[in-house]
Amino acid sequence: MTIRIATVADVPRIVELGGQMHAESQRWSRIPYDPERAAESLSRLIRVTGVVFLCERDGLIVGGIAGVMDKHWACDAVIAQEVAFFVDREYRGGMAASRLICALVAWGKLKGAAWLHAGTSTGLDPEMVAALYQRLGFECCSIGLEYHYG
Repeated sequence: MTIRIATVADVPRIVELGGQMHAESQRWSRIPYDPERAAESLSRLIRVTGVVFLCERDGLIVGGIAGVMDKHWACDAVIAQEVAFFVDREYRGGMAASRLICALVAWGKLKGAAWLHAGTSTGLDPEMVAALYQRLGFECCSIGLEYHYG
């Protein structure tokens, strides 16, 4: 199992995994998944605005984590944020998730971030995901809420 930084050539597989995650999530599947929009966003993320780390096993991409970095809204402190995190269902429960999170943590530290904000929004085993983050040194710091229209 290897962790590496994604390139634009990886976008089709990442879009495929993103579609699987979207379909699996009761929350996210309430809105449409647009593979073209996902590919465009991922390409921009990879080339310009952030980073995507991938986990490969025997040459197959089995997971990824994406992050961005920007200044805090109220000061010049730089904050890193996880924006997408997915592991193929067949590869969950192993080391893929931990290694991906650790890669993003190292990236944020290397880039001088004050902190890395991460979480879970798919509704897929949120307690288990939170426990994994906490085992890796994260602290619970926020509560997410949403309001549904229509």
